[in-house]
Amino acid sequence: MSLQRARFRGDCSTDEFQEVLKRLKHDGCNLLVTGAVSEDVTVKATRTLLGASNAERKRVVALADSRTETVRERLPPGVESDDPNVWLIDQDARQRSVPKAVESAAVTIPSADAGQSALGRLREEIIAAIDYFSDADGGLEPAELRLSVSSLARMAHEHDPDRVARFVRSVSAMVRGVHGMAHYHLPRPDDDGVVERLSPLFDARIELRKRDGLPTEQRWHVPEHDQTTEWVRL
Repeated sequence: MSLQRARFRGDCSTDEFQEVLKRLKHDGCNLLVTGAVSEDVTVKATRTLLGASNAERKRVVALADSRTETVRERLPPGVESDDPNVWLIDQDARQRSVPKAVESAAVTIPSADAGQSALGRLREEIIAAIDYFSDADGGLEPAELRLSVSSLARMAHEHDPDRVARFVRSVSAMVRGVHGMAHYHLPRPDDDGVVERLSPLFDARIELRKRDGLPTEQRWHVPEHDQTTEWVRL
């Protein structure tokens, strides 16, 4: 069963959950992606949430804790790092890929010498990317902007909870302002204490799981409706 056929537990119809999805896409949303899953599963979820290559999307991928894979591997198949609608940030590797038109635009990208913390620089560059895409075409359509941030686990380990919360509030406000869709990875069990502390900052949680020999699955938790969906294929 795919997300298009997902429904809240105990609901005989898919209508209520599909209406929630429709509203989140139209109004803009920030989603917390949880679950004690491998990096491969996280990458697959990122590709899915960034949207198919044939969809008109502005994609911003911010990686604060790269490991074996590169930030480019998180792009959906058919989307290249040098596409004009892609902005990539890899803090650990100190690499980025931005649209060529940024060079001629009045865009300020924070440098490591700016005296800011790594968290502050990441926030400023994400905001700069959103501003750029919003201004470049005279505005963005609902759900056109897609942002991926990975991972809040690294941030929570290196910074106090209040600073991480301020980061999320600042970025999420920008995303909602352009009716975009952002997801933030926190690869910990959905009942983890850090998940519990940060959940109120998000519109919904997407919990991931991967069982041996079975496809990766997801279920959505929507606090506003006090509802959780059944498990469906990612």
